[in-house]
Amino acid sequence: MGWIKASMAYRNGKFERAEGISIERGKISDFGVPDKEPEIDLSGLIVLPGFIDIHVHGGAGFDVMDGTFEAIDEISRHKLKEGVTSFCPTTVTSTPEKTKAAINSVVEAKAKGVAGAYVIGTFLEGPFICQKFKGAHPEEWIKEIDLEEIEKLVDLGEGTIVSCAIAPELPGAIDAIKLLKRRNVNARIGHSAATCAEALEGIKVGGTVAIHTFNAMSPFTHREAGLAGAAMDSDDVYCELVCDFIHTSVQAASILRKLKGRKLVLITDCMRAGGMADGDYYLGELSVKVKNSIARTETGALAGSTLTMHKAVKNFSQAAGATLEEAIYAATEAPAKAIGIDGIAGTLDIGKRADIIAVDEDFNLRFVMVGGEVKIERSDVAGEAK
Repeated sequence: MGWIKASMAYRNGKFERAEGISIERGKISDFGVPDKEPEIDLSGLIVLPGFIDIHVHGGAGFDVMDGTFEAIDEISRHKLKEGVTSFCPTTVTSTPEKTKAAINSVVEAKAKGVAGAYVIGTFLEGPFICQKFKGAHPEEWIKEIDLEEIEKLVDLGEGTIVSCAIAPELPGAIDAIKLLKRRNVNARIGHSAATCAEALEGIKVGGTVAIHTFNAMSPFTHREAGLAGAAMDSDDVYCELVCDFIHTSVQAASILRKLKGRKLVLITDCMRAGGMADGDYYLGELSVKVKNSIARTETGALAGSTLTMHKAVKNFSQAAGATLEEAIYAATEAPAKAIGIDGIAGTLDIGKRADIIAVDEDFNLRFVMVGGEVKIERSDVAGEAK
């Protein structure tokens, strides 16, 4: 493609001077100033790796459970507006037919390519979760763990299933986590009533990511630390955080930051209403009312969020005590490492995919590139993603 003229970039965990970034075949090929005119001038802006959202159900009126290529494509377009250049389309517990349709839609999106953010692969958030902490998952479709069924779902995904949720206390859970590890599928633990000991056993055999930490999981107490305590105390576990100060308080987010450091991953858990007005929506098959941008089921359970990754980064840095550098890390390199794509994305390094965004001094999004292709021009000022 050529090269990008820059002034400042986030690299190696800090902001540093950056005169230019060269790009070839969709990847970063060099840093410095070649002997030719730049194709793109981002001087005066701060250049960052694109954000990575590993847990997102929908947005702009579309849901992964719509089970169509159009839904995945439209969600990918919507994610660009918040600086996300890679994401995991995430399912909710539903009928076998709808789950298969959702998986197939991601297979199709991976094969065809999408117009917006890069599709990493599916995160199956259900059906192998517990009833007590089901959250916004329909109880009637929650299933007992069945290793043969898990194999079939992974096979159906044709290599596109990245993660699967498992409640580690359920019968067969340990074998399921081992199976997922053998199939190169990241096991995330959550929607679970596990004791601390049960959670630690799941972590020991391969559970590496705690799903929306503190939410829909056995809580930490001084006598039984639960899944929340196990996740916070385990050096090998990445902890997802929905930093909207609705799913967690400012203080809880701050505590998690202090305990987990570079193992904290910002997610949006965004549903269909992301970027839309308040009103009545669906998350999968559940009726959801969005009021003051807060999504809840008819029983009052939180049903995902309408959070943007751009806002999550600002919240984390402005209210939860993190530096801006820490917040950017939690939205870029940390999620890439959590699901094993750090070899291709998450940082501005030679050989990495050219997923690049730029913000101004007020952190307004001004430029987005995915795989070397410009998606939001500097002249098309995106402003702050709401």
